[in-house]
Amino acid sequence: MEYFGNTKIIHLGSANRVFFQGLALRFPGGWVLQRPETTDMGDSPVDDAWQTIEIVDIDHDRYVGQGGRNRRADILEAEIPVARLIILARGEEPRAEYDELVDYLEMPLAPWRVMQTLYRLSATLAARHELALLKDELSLQTRELSELNQIGIALSAERDFNKLLDLILTKAREITSADAGSLYLVETDPDVPPDTDNFWADKRLRFKLTQNSSLNMSFQEFVMPVIKTSMAGYTAISGQPLNIVDAYVIPEDSNYSHNRSFDERTGYQTRSMLNIPMQSHHGEAIGVLQLINRKRHWATRLENPDQFDHEVMPFDSGCETLASSLAGQAAVSIDNMRLYEEIKRLFEGFIYASVHAIEQRDPTTSGHSERVAVLTVGLAEVVDRIDQGAYREAKFTAEDFQQIKYASLLHDFGKIGVRERVLVKEKKLYPEQLEAIKFRFEFIKKALEANYSHRKIRTLLERNREEALGRFNHWDMEFEDTLKEMDTFLEVILQANEPRILAETGWQKLMDISRLAINSDGREWPYLTPQEAHLLSIPKGSLSEKERKEIESHVTHSFNFLNRIPWSSNLRNVPEWAYGHHEKLDGTGYPRGLNAPQIPLPSKIMTISDIFDALTAKDRPYKSAVSVDRALSILDAEVREGKIDPELFRLFVQAEVYKQVF
Repeated sequence: MEYFGNTKIIHLGSANRVFFQGLALRFPGGWVLQRPETTDMGDSPVDDAWQTIEIVDIDHDRYVGQGGRNRRADILEAEIPVARLIILARGEEPRAEYDELVDYLEMPLAPWRVMQTLYRLSATLAARHELALLKDELSLQTRELSELNQIGIALSAERDFNKLLDLILTKAREITSADAGSLYLVETDPDVPPDTDNFWADKRLRFKLTQNSSLNMSFQEFVMPVIKTSMAGYTAISGQPLNIVDAYVIPEDSNYSHNRSFDERTGYQTRSMLNIPMQSHHGEAIGVLQLINRKRHWATRLENPDQFDHEVMPFDSGCETLASSLAGQAAVSIDNMRLYEEIKRLFEGFIYASVHAIEQRDPTTSGHSERVAVLTVGLAEVVDRIDQGAYREAKFTAEDFQQIKYASLLHDFGKIGVRERVLVKEKKLYPEQLEAIKFRFEFIKKALEANYSHRKIRTLLERNREEALGRFNHWDMEFEDTLKEMDTFLEVILQANEPRILAETGWQKLMDISRLAINSDGREWPYLTPQEAHLLSIPKGSLSEKERKEIESHVTHSFNFLNRIPWSSNLRNVPEWAYGHHEKLDGTGYPRGLNAPQIPLPSKIMTISDIFDALTAKDRPYKSAVSVDRALSILDAEVREGKIDPELFRLFVQAEVYKQVF
């Protein structure tokens, strides 16, 4: 057998039986000689043989005819490789079939040539076997690499941190056939000062997640110090895998130990353990992946001591390699996720700072953008949940909700491009304009008084004293009436300056005043300038048509500003959704006059939120806040006029979304 390795040599036939018996005696091992009177193969093959050589003798066909065909078929269909040495009679031609596993020898036989041929066939079989093993190993490695690649893709695609951690632990258990596992994350303790000489000084381990296929249990997160006495701590500090064959048989001189409290409390047995460090690409500790109880059969539940004894086996080097590869991918994914969250917080901080900067320019709208964001996201969540109605097919992803939030927060950012005096204008006149009118009225009063004084002086010079004094009394009464009328005119102006609907009588009085003037020092002084009269004649609100257009331009400013930001693909809709929040279904909105099909659904939702908050806001000095019922009534009127979406408004009221800001 030493010549042929793990090879069975089976002689089929009887013509050269004595010859091959002699060889079997000279070279004992895997010989199996068929007896002439039976199709039985004779002696049992050697147990450790994994390849077979058939010696097909010249009279083999006679034995096949007696029933040996079944046995021959068994050999040819065997899973182990089979080679054949076919013995030919003198002058007989070889059969057409020939390959490296078939050889021919012509009678008479020479022992050295037979053994040489058997050795060559055995070596060929061994090479074939080795090649098959290599192919199997390559196939296994290919499958493992493919699986790791698929896991890596899945980890990279996951944006939910908790789902990412669950996926990491689940996949690690699957590829190592681990019954249970835990995930620890390294974090900074805010209460401990850092130490430049000791990285671990202000670090701790957070028990973040656990899984167990054999035990249904709940768990709570907790933190623990990073010390070498725990396996997780030892692994984190050393940065090397820790493979424990049996956690109940740990050498006493080890730095670490197994805490059996969980096992004692639940009846579970922690046997084999594999602790893998998770490190970022630049070597920073991220966490520890802990796998428990590798099983022979993945589907088996470990529920009694016998199963732990027979099913649990150690984690081998292959498991360690696979788990380490996955842990490396997981560490990068966790590191990227943390970086993503930091960037997200940074960006959201910029957004809130921007909103705050806008509201500093117009403190009267403080909190408006955030309230609109709350209402818009709230209504979008209602729309996402419904399964009937016009929007039953409308569904929003987590990324959509993020875009809706950002668009709502930034919908008024363009107000930064509107002049502040227009933005915060409370009355129809600017304060300096009203002060100019008041000063002018004082000047007119003084001018009228001077005119009366001049008339008195001329009268004294032209008339006697008694006659002059008689006229003075009349002129004094007339002057008092004029001053009272001036005060009345000023009161009309003050009333007209309020941002309320101007009544017809008020408008007429205003026009009468605007036609008045006084001559003084050879110059005509009007009671009101044309611009002042125009502003005071604004029928509703405090803004002129030109000022209103300037305010409305904030939407375009918002879009232009937001459109300059290099949004990622998952946030690319933010500028467009913010752009449409003042559009109306009937095309009467601004700035583009879009109609219903052209307005994005998030913009339609934002429109309702924006109007509702503007109506109910309690911090607008130029108008009083209306009640919720009144605000809903105004929105309902907008619905009836075809300006805002009726189904969205119905959901807004039915789900009481508005209560989220009250």
